[in-house]
Amino acid sequence: MNNELSPEKILKNKGCKLTQQRKAIIEVLSSGGHHTANEIYALVSDKYRGINFSTIYRNLELLVGLGIVERLNISDNCSHFELINGKHHHHVICNKCGEVREIDICPFAAAEDREKLKELDFEATEHKFEIYGICSNCRHKE
Repeated sequence: MNNELSPEKILKNKGCKLTQQRKAIIEVLSSGGHHTANEIYALVSDKYRGINFSTIYRNLELLVGLGIVERLNISDNCSHFELINGKHHHHVICNKCGEVREIDICPFAAAEDREKLKELDFEATEHKFEIYGICSNCRHKE
């Protein structure tokens, strides 16, 4: 992941331009949290009337590929996107309401896990850790 560089620098280093559309997507995601492509489209299209959904989605795919944005697969079968802000974290996700919370634990940080990958002659370039369950709000509603 390219956590130490700004999104603008990552784009430049990869030979990509910081278009108005990409800048608008990054601005939306910079506000924090995670958003669906439809939510991002709604927020960006308020500012850029001529933009279409496919432009948003293509740019999201590019930003994910460059390690600027992370895709989260939440229980509603809809991808959510968040800006990778330099802080390594994982998520707990409620299967009922879809609430997502960041957690600062990383099970992959253990040295023995990295050693097991070496034994497999496998070099990890990234990883995700998501825990699915029921949040306290949904448990109390039952």
